[in-house]
Amino acid sequence: MDKEQSEQIKQDIREYIQKISEEVFPNKLKDRVSIFLSGSTGWGIKEGFDPKADWDLHLILSDEDYKKFSEVYGDDHVIDDNEHVPNIFGQIRSRQWLKDRLSKIEQGDCLYTWIYNNCLNIQDPQNIQEMIDEYSNLFKNNLEELAKYHFVTYAVRRIDAVSTAKRGIEIGARISNTEMVKAALQTMSIVHESPYAYNKWLGKQVGMLGEKVQECVTLSEACLKSQTLEDIIKNAKPLRVLVKTELVEKFGELPWIEEWWKYNKNPPEVKLVHSKEYEEIKK
Repeated sequence: MDKEQSEQIKQDIREYIQKISEEVFPNKLKDRVSIFLSGSTGWGIKEGFDPKADWDLHLILSDEDYKKFSEVYGDDHVIDDNEHVPNIFGQIRSRQWLKDRLSKIEQGDCLYTWIYNNCLNIQDPQNIQEMIDEYSNLFKNNLEELAKYHFVTYAVRRIDAVSTAKRGIEIGARISNTEMVKAALQTMSIVHESPYAYNKWLGKQVGMLGEKVQECVTLSEACLKSQTLEDIIKNAKPLRVLVKTELVEKFGELPWIEEWWKYNKNPPEVKLVHSKEYEEIKK
């Protein structure tokens, strides 16, 4: 998405919000709410501009405004406009709700870091972008620790997939195989200094990070297309080699790469290093 496209979308969404009725969203909050466009359109990929695309809006209110809003509209109130082209779905949440989701990175979950780093900022009178940026910095400052968490998770799922396949347990092997692939892609994303997308776009997002990562996507697809249990065992091997090789190239020969089982606490532990700016944001 080029600058002209993004500016036009921003203008269109601002005008849309100003025109919606009081029954949908209160007029007095329209200039106070921070709005972000997520999904494929907010990310700016070509799929975000095809006929199937819609606008996924995140309307973030201050905690005080949200409390008053929810007392009138309820906690489950959304904007759901199927007559607009494109269709619009808008979640209305509090600043604390967003902070809680971004804080999931403390447990190793980088998904919301990716979502809000790949949104289009429509308007932000509360300067929520500053909070998003600090969580992004937290990610960048803890790549090794986050890679460890996801690699150990991947390694556990790989053992699950292979061992259940060897026992002839069809459902267990295929579930574990899928979870193995997801963890491998997430690990590779972090190795290449990016948080990761949600399931729908994970393969595309990871594949955009470079040639080696595209190879990981190709091997992951082969794992998911395994026709037999023997194929699951066979296809898991080259994926394991690639993931380990990339980890060593990025972080060096580290104990958790070779002896990952020692670091599995069900789930693996995550201990992130915090900056002073991040500590201020957490307050």
